[in-house]
Amino acid sequence: FGISEKLKGQKVMVEFTDPNPFKEFHIGHLYSNIVGESISRLFESQGAKVWRACYQGDVGLHVAKAIYGMQKLSDQMPGGKASLSIRAQFMGRAYTLGSTDYESTPNLKKEIDELNKKIYNDDPSVRDLYKKGRAWSLEYFESIYKRLGTRFDRFYFESEVGKIGAELVREFLKKNIFEESEGAIIFPGKKYGLHNRVFINSLGIPTYEAKDLGLVSVKYKDFLYDRSYIITAQEQAEYFKVILKALEMINPELASKTTHISHGMVKLPGGKMSSRTGQIITSEWLMDEAVSRIRRSYPQMDETSEKVGLAAIKYALLK
Repeated sequence: FGISEKLKGQKVMVEFTDPNPFKEFHIGHLYSNIVGESISRLFESQGAKVWRACYQGDVGLHVAKAIYGMQKLSDQMPGGKASLSIRAQFMGRAYTLGSTDYESTPNLKKEIDELNKKIYNDDPSVRDLYKKGRAWSLEYFESIYKRLGTRFDRFYFESEVGKIGAELVREFLKKNIFEESEGAIIFPGKKYGLHNRVFINSLGIPTYEAKDLGLVSVKYKDFLYDRSYIITAQEQAEYFKVILKALEMINPELASKTTHISHGMVKLPGGKMSSRTGQIITSEWLMDEAVSRIRRSYPQMDETSEKVGLAAIKYALLK
């Protein structure tokens, strides 16, 4: 029903889910995955060639916080035979500890900032721990994608696009698209009715903003799309207005091909979820809970309960 070739010959990239390694995969990521996969299938149903992309933050301050936590909780680190869930829970605790210490103690904040620089520069002193945490996270995420029935054509990482984005920002700083401010480089969004954002911080490290600019050029090189869609929660709507305005000043053609689609937020009864404080509901917990409730009511369903449980979650979010 509804199948056509209306978009035959069109190449569409859809970027969605975008969980960060070193953090747990919560129900906000689940929401983005379900929306992005559905949009991808809608485009495919109209004959378009769809390229599914997932962008993941494997460098940055959140990684430094997590590795700091891993170091502090080294005596609790799961062994080689631990399940993916146990490893993911450990990573979540490590990140929460790092976030708490970063915000509460100036000396520890400085220590984590230094750790961030070491990670960015691939310092040997943190390389092994970084590789372990990254591998654990990606293996865990892949198990969730497989369960949900999602496959990605390409995984992109902040570590591969950061330097590209930083070069772009510095190049267009010379052309007055960006400005220097208090040792950092910013995009003056206020000039365009938006807000200013830092693209390279005072330490010379590219921020999420610069990395997103680098990502656009890498994605287009991989897949010469006619349209590119980025799926995130509504809270990032203002952020992407600035990113797309900066992109428009740098590469108008790619900006015209790019659209940000936002979806609603999944909140706890007490308010917004936060990986930083550990106040989250994991995707795995929700999926297991839905499936187990069906199994308790209909024990004869067995394997079918997995399909029905996940379908119920997808419907609840998509409707």
